Amino acid sequence: QIPIPSVPAFQPSTPIPERLEAVQRYIRELQYNHTGTQFFEIKKSRPLTGLMDLAKEMTKEALPIKCLEAVILGIYLTNNMTTLDRFPISFKTHFSGNYFRHIVLGVNFGGRYGALGISRREELMYKAPVFRTLSELIFDFEEAYRRCWHTLKKVKLGHCVSHDPHSVEQIEWKHSILDLDKLTREDFRKELERHARDMRLKIGKGTGPPSPTKDRKKDVSSPQRVLTLSVCRPSGEKKPADSKAMPDLNGYQIRV
Repeated sequence: QIPIPSVPAFQPSTPIPERLEAVQRYIRELQYNHTGTQFFEIKKSRPLTGLMDLAKEMTKEALPIKCLEAVILGIYLTNNMTTLDRFPISFKTHFSGNYFRHIVLGVNFGGRYGALGISRREELMYKAPVFRTLSELIFDFEEAYRRCWHTLKKVKLGHCVSHDPHSVEQIEWKHSILDLDKLTREDFRKELERHARDMRLKIGKGTGPPSPTKDRKKDVSSPQRVLTLSVCRPSGEKKPADSKAMPDLNGYQIRV
């Protein structure tokens, strides 16, 4: 009987780097799917909550997975690590006349970058969070591809994924698309650092919806003006003597 890998459980005091190693160990124990059959259908357009339900199913079935499934599973298993930033990194490479695609889950903890994932090649999956910049991490992947005789052609970077497993927002898979055939080495590095800066700014500003107060000030006129424009009086009705009277709240609600 084939043993089923146990989903990692952590003590509150367990350091994040150790947790990441345990998550990667679990992903590796599921093994890479060499069968040619996709066991789990993953639609990137699904809301995060649906993808997390699928990840939970993966842990129950414990079947072999491929790189995209490993990314979804990595998000699911790190949702409770709120100090960890997670974002997708996609690669397009060229080898022997063919193009190949791969994806990993980029992570950032304490200003250091790393990655979680699964691949046929050991050097194209897990990266401990030790890289000082995002460009150092991507260049390490590029060098790993070079050792496999692959030429890196494109890198797609997504934004940080919410830690709320019930969120209905979609994962932003390709906020930045970097074509290495059109970028110098220095421009490539600058674009990577620009994306890292954009992620930090988005996290600093927060990604939640704007407050009702801001929405009201920006998008909705005063109740008196809305009533004047949208609520019609019957032709025989006289105009009220007191123009400062309180507006009809029911009419205002209908306008909204």
